[in-house]
Amino acid sequence: MPRIPSVDSLAASLVLAVCLVACGTDASSGSTVAGETGSVTSSDGSTTGSGTAAAGSTGTSAEAPTTGSATTIADSSTTGGAVSDTAASTSGPDGTSTTGEPASTGEAPETGEEPPPVDACADQDEAPPAVATPKAINDDPAFIQVYVNNIENLKIQGEQCPGDWTDLIAYMKSIKPSPDLFLVQQISDAAQLDTLVARMTDELPGIFEGIIADADPWTQLSPCGKEKEKQTNAIIIRRGRFSTVGEKHVWQSWVKKDGECVRNHQARTRNVMIKLHDKIAGKDITVASMHWATAQGDGPDPACAEANVLEVDQKLHKNGFGGDLVIFGGDFNEPDRKDNGDLRPWYAEANGDAGGALNYRDPIYRACKTGGGLQACLDDNWTIGSERRIDMLFGQDGQGCRARSRRAHTITFNEAEAAALDLTGDSDPNLNYSEHRGVRAEFYY
Repeated sequence: MPRIPSVDSLAASLVLAVCLVACGTDASSGSTVAGETGSVTSSDGSTTGSGTAAAGSTGTSAEAPTTGSATTIADSSTTGGAVSDTAASTSGPDGTSTTGEPASTGEAPETGEEPPPVDACADQDEAPPAVATPKAINDDPAFIQVYVNNIENLKIQGEQCPGDWTDLIAYMKSIKPSPDLFLVQQISDAAQLDTLVARMTDELPGIFEGIIADADPWTQLSPCGKEKEKQTNAIIIRRGRFSTVGEKHVWQSWVKKDGECVRNHQARTRNVMIKLHDKIAGKDITVASMHWATAQGDGPDPACAEANVLEVDQKLHKNGFGGDLVIFGGDFNEPDRKDNGDLRPWYAEANGDAGGALNYRDPIYRACKTGGGLQACLDDNWTIGSERRIDMLFGQDGQGCRARSRRAHTITFNEAEAAALDLTGDSDPNLNYSEHRGVRAEFYY
């Protein structure tokens, strides 16, 4: 109540009436290579094996301003491999909701109990903040543009397993903004990564740099011959957006052998991780490019995918890494679902939108879930063999909440072909950019 001052000269019969108006209130295979070692703990508390690390990277000079234009290809909601997250929140005209409850003094009632803890992830399923129409180069501090693709050693015409990898670059050029991050699997070596980085820098807005797992990986037998005998993984960053923080970290994926999870022996299953500083947003992130082994066992987890996903989660949050966002993606060689449509255990553990304990966001799953027709939409977003979705992106914020995302999209071969034809006037419709369809998405801080 307001304080009423005394008045000596007034009669005692004077009566003052004070009225208070109440306001409403507003109602997350056994081989060992010398180097870094680590372990992964499964959900039953057991520990599995140890990992390894090595070095090697490529780069270019600092980014200069660029000019140019790009044409945006619109995403459909559930067709052609494209999905978009259009969920939005609403509020009253003044941004509040009226409850009709009595007035509040602005102080919590004294009940003798501690107030409930604040839920840091309360807004993790809200729509991302509204942003301006994307430019050719992304200078918006709210989000980053991320791509992932197993590029199959940059397939070209005339090889034993032919293709046209440049179609994907043409597609990237047709979309605003240009990539901030590109997680790459199955690049041959540092020389081939340099070829890819140089082509991106020449064709796309921005200057790019590559971080490779192994600059000169050991060889392996391949049904595609010599062109694929060397395989490793890499992360490509746009220099105007990111600078590296510290050294990269490399480790070997698990594989099932004789009923046990052991370290795989292939060079292509050496995963690479780096911490980055976002110079536009003033934030730090950690990203990892993954390539897991193919299934060589039996039972519910024939490729040790559960051990692999638990380990990448530990790696992303290890000392010296982490940040305001953590993102991993790649060729997991294990589908998200079983033949009956149920989620595979590794994917169910990772995907927070499906109740997974690791609480990462798969932007394609999120967009399919909010758009309706979940199973049909996921089927439409296959990445290999016209039926399986084994290439994915996952994101989480610094609080352990699902990272908000927008404009998730699976890049169809026809889209890339059309972009190449529009750009060059000449493209072979029988040659795809890879055996794997790539994925892109915007991740928000």
